[in-house]
Parts: sequence; structure tokens; C-alpha cells
Amino acid sequence: MFTAAAPPALEHETLFSGLDFATSYHVWLRAVDAWGRIETVALRLQTPGLPERTLASVEGDTILRDGEPFFPLVLWRQCAQELWPKLAEGINLFMGNGCGADARLLDALAGQAFAVVANGATEGRGLLGWHHPDEWDERLPATLSPPELRALAPEPPQGLLDFLTLTNHFYSRAEPLPQGRGIYPSLATLPDVVGFDLYPLQIWCRNDRFADVYDSQRELHELSQGRPTYQWIEVEPMEVCGGERHLRPTPATVRAETWLAIAGGADGIGYFPNNWSPEVGAEIARTNRQIEELAPALLGEPREAPSDSPAVKVSARELGGALYVIAVNSSTAPVEATLRVPGVGARELAVYDEQRELLAAEDAFRDSFAPLAVHIYVAPPEGWSADNVSALPADAAQLETAATAGQAPAALDLSQPAAMSDRCAPGSAVADAAPQTC
Repeated sequence: MFTAAAPPALEHETLFSGLDFATSYHVWLRAVDAWGRIETVALRLQTPGLPERTLASVEGDTILRDGEPFFPLVLWRQCAQELWPKLAEGINLFMGNGCGADARLLDALAGQAFAVVANGATEGRGLLGWHHPDEWDERLPATLSPPELRALAPEPPQGLLDFLTLTNHFYSRAEPLPQGRGIYPSLATLPDVVGFDLYPLQIWCRNDRFADVYDSQRELHELSQGRPTYQWIEVEPMEVCGGERHLRPTPATVRAETWLAIAGGADGIGYFPNNWSPEVGAEIARTNRQIEELAPALLGEPREAPSDSPAVKVSARELGGALYVIAVNSSTAPVEATLRVPGVGARELAVYDEQRELLAAEDAFRDSFAPLAVHIYVAPPEGWSADNVSALPADAAQLETAATAGQAPAALDLSQPAAMSDRCAPGSAVADAAPQTC
């Protein structure tokens, strides 16, 4: 994440929003004086732990926790005694307790992540809200009016949100329910946050329909009238499509589906079921780390960014003067594609986590995609170059040598989680997240 360059001054204040709780962040301050001399200083920041009570709200299509943007990474009905491996893989929101009362889930989390429970609970550290019955649309008559729906779904008190997961039958390329699609306009605007599951491999029994993950997400965004939305991603066989090897979720399909949903506008991701192979778990951990680092940008409004290959699905966001482009090959064949991104001009882009750069020309650039490949491009703001971004250290061990000024990084413990100030020449700042310390 970047902040825009500040005008010349002796004092600057940099504000990063959307930082996670109880997390160590690396920050690089880059200053350039009137003679073009550059100074870079590395800092390590520690954000405070989770407070005793969190106030949840929504602003447009973004969930806020205590006023800060939040990108949920969700599991459904995880047993309270089996939380630790999932916390280590980056899950930050647990929806229901699969082995007992929801109160036990909050107790077991002990402030290490958030929870959404069946309606009724109003207090608990990390409580964000209530969830309605799973896939409720399958069990409701199409004739219910919005007031009748609301009577069946109590609203949580202020400071808590309600969540609803739908089936995929609202989607124009899915089979409608026997009662039709008439209930969806009311149902999608009933809760504060609405999600769905599609599962092309395990429910549709198709390995050539990954593009529908992207397209259905875009349709839900429109149907929900701009509410926060999320999508569940298939991570293990569900015994619906038999044991065909080509329909088993793999690390590559999990990664591709996750980023297709985000490119389509998802403001949260869920993984289902709540158990998976070690190989898939390693990919979930990697993907969650990347989502956490990029979350403030990912929660921005998606921009259209067409591709000359129908298989490559693309969207872009802007934050702090930087441009972020998500591109996913939704096919199981290699593809080359030219991406047209309004505003990228002739900027240089770092390919995130790939240690390479590309140069755009006339708002376009070209790249190669392996089957189901994901590329995330970052065009940094003025004052930073793409090779600066590619060279930023990826872990705490490398941070010790990050400061070109030759000094060890300072450690700051913030009483306010997102604010920092420093005396420096004109410049800007960039931050990424170290492994979470709960």
C-alpha cells in the first residue's frame, strides 16, 4: 500500500487505513529533496490487539470494523477446538460453531479473529454480527414481500451486521429454482452483507466454467444494490460429482477462483468445506497473506479493464495514487493477452510477488498466462518505480537490510492503529504486512 507524495515541508503525517489488528507492518519512508537526493528509512509498526467490543458497520460495499475497512476471510461452522490451524492460514472470520454453542466459539477465539453467529448474541469479543439460515433462498416461497422477509429475519442491534449466503440460482447462467428468481431482488437487499456459493467443479461438475465465478460475482454486486458481497470458494470434494480426478479442487483452482471472485467485485472470500489438504492449505495461506496485504486497495470500486482474450478476466482499482490490476486466466489452457487499463498510460508495473516488471504503452500492456494463472500488477505512484516495489523485502528477516540509510528499522507500537508521522523531506510511504502476531 502507498500514500501519495506530499508537497515540500519539514513535517509530514502519513495515514494508512484498513490495517489489521495485532499485526506487525513494515513501512518504508522515501524522501526526495530539491536536489533529487533520495533517502529511504525502514520502520516496523505494531498495531494494537482486538478491543473488547467491535462496532461493525457498512459504508457502500465495504465492511467497517471500528470505522476501518475490513476484508473478511471466512470459514463456515468450524469446530471451536480446531481453530488454530485455520488462524495460522489467515482465516479472520468464523461463521458459526460446528461443534456446539456459538458462545464457545467466541470464547475459543479469545480475540484472535472475528465471529458471526446465529441471531441472538449481542456481546462477545470479536462479535461482528449474525448469520441467517444457509442457502435460505431454496426454502422460501417466491411470493414473500420485503416486510414478510424482514419479519422472518430479525435485524441485529446497531454495531452488529447480518450476513446471508444464497445459492447460485440468482445467476443468469444457472438453473433457476422451481419457484423462479422473483425473490432475489428482495432477498439480496435484505441483509447488510450478502454472499453465495457456485462451485463449478463440485456442484456443476464442470472444469470449463471458472469464468462464471467472475461473471456471477458481478451480477450479485448489481443485484445487491452496492452492498458488501462475498463468495464461497470450493476447496475439497463434496461427494456431489463423484470421484473424478479432473473435478477435484487443487491449489491452482482455489487460487484462480478466489481471485476471479475478487476481480468480479467480491468484498470478502469464504472457503468451503472447512477442511482441506496440506497442499490446498498452503495455497490458502499464501492467497490470504496477499489479500491481507492488498485489502485496502481490493476494497476499492472495481474499474473496467478489458482484455483481448475472453478467457482473461480483469479489473483494476486505485488507492493512494497507485493503480492495482487483477488479471486471471479462467481457462485451463495457456493464454497471451493484451490488457487495456484506463489511466495506466505509459507507467511501469511491478508484477506482485513475481519479482518482474512490465511497461505499459497507451493504457495497455501484454502478458502471458499459464492455465488458471493469476497476475496482480501494481503501478506505483509518483516517487516510486516498479523495480522499487519488486525489490521490497518479503519477510522480516530481509527487513534488517531494507533501509538504504544503513540503519536498523525502528519499532513502533501504535496506540492508534493506522497513524504515523515523521520529520522528512518531500516524499511518500509504502507498507506491507508481516506475519500476524495474535
